[in-house]
Amino acid sequence: MALFGGSASSSLINLLIGFFVLRFLSAEEYGRYAVVVDFVNMVAIITGSLFTNALQRYVAFYRMARDSQDTYLRGIVKLAFGYGGTISLLVAAILFLGADVISKRLLGNVAYSPYLRLYSLSVPFMVLSTYLSAYLKGIGKFLRVGILDQGMPSLVRAAVVLVGLPNFPGYGPVIVTLSLVAKFVSNFVFNLLAAFASLRAVLVGKSRWRLKEWILYSLPIWGRYALSITASNVKSVLVGSLQSAMAGGQFKVAFLILSPVYMLETSLVNVLYTTVSGRVAKGENVISEIKERTFQLSITEALLGSLLLLIGPPILGFFGKGYEGASSLLLLVLLGYLINSTSSLHRVFFMADGDSSKVFIVHGVGAFSSIIFGYFLIKAMGSVGGAWAFLAETTSSSFLTHILFWRKTGHFPLGKRALVLLLLFWASALFLLVRGV
Repeated sequence: MALFGGSASSSLINLLIGFFVLRFLSAEEYGRYAVVVDFVNMVAIITGSLFTNALQRYVAFYRMARDSQDTYLRGIVKLAFGYGGTISLLVAAILFLGADVISKRLLGNVAYSPYLRLYSLSVPFMVLSTYLSAYLKGIGKFLRVGILDQGMPSLVRAAVVLVGLPNFPGYGPVIVTLSLVAKFVSNFVFNLLAAFASLRAVLVGKSRWRLKEWILYSLPIWGRYALSITASNVKSVLVGSLQSAMAGGQFKVAFLILSPVYMLETSLVNVLYTTVSGRVAKGENVISEIKERTFQLSITEALLGSLLLLIGPPILGFFGKGYEGASSLLLLVLLGYLINSTSSLHRVFFMADGDSSKVFIVHGVGAFSSIIFGYFLIKAMGSVGGAWAFLAETTSSSFLTHILFWRKTGHFPLGKRALVLLLLFWASALFLLVRGV
């Protein structure tokens, strides 16, 4: 519950910061910052996060077997932090020194270069913070993680934005980028202070290694995470590189307007994961509950999303400065979220049942769809193509999830009411496609 509360408060703070930022930045300025952030996050997290889950898992395991496993505890801690520190420093150096070339060759516009160089400074702090967070979870300090890893850094970012944007006009994108650097630096400092005494005691003494076991455990989890991050971030990067910073800004703002839908789904799925996992562990049949909960999740998201569709265009009109162009993306993005909601709990079931390979396959299909559809549709249709690529990604992932669930359980994946909603979502998408939206 501490982690859930910290995550919820952090998400709310970041949402409010996002709307405050729109008041000071044009769509083009917002795109310069947002495209760079998504690109760097994708590169840094994918390359640096290999052992985060292994660190949490094995720290908890070896602490429970303390008498005989102290040396392995030191080994996994040294491996995780050594890997994360080395890779993150290397990535940061490449991004910083090669900012001009990367901006021109990969991001399609040298105007991204200053923000890429500035945000690259956050990479070591970003990566090492995730390892510190994993270590704190491994030793059972969930309350500290909820406060120090999620809540407090968001407040630091908010302070930089609230003070910087009104007092330094003309430097908006720099200040917003700097606020994220400050967030990750503070995240690192807070987590290090929380973990320092424990780490100092752990790192003293002889170490032993089980590299093969740790790597084999890490690779499938890291692979799913890498694919998920790629699917989430690559479309905005493609919009910003194949089209323009303004198009990238409009694309990101459409997702910002509808982010309460995503926050709702994430929160509910996280809560239900505990319930479903407990029932599966007891050998209980959860098929009926998954079908019913899927309908409840989808209809709730549809109602919230409909409200956001009504107030979204006036909000974008209020901010002006090129954001009005995001209005045409809202319905497509919402349909993507709604279609995804019909399969989220089925993936939870796979994880709870220990069948993570199916989730890996689904994430793989989603990432592949994002890249392929994203490249061709964005090149042809701009930011609207990015929204269609998101819809194609969630449709293909959800369809595959339903097929895998049906084959695994022998049960049709949806109840009648949820099936009607899914058909309605698909019909709406088909109508928009025929109309040429």
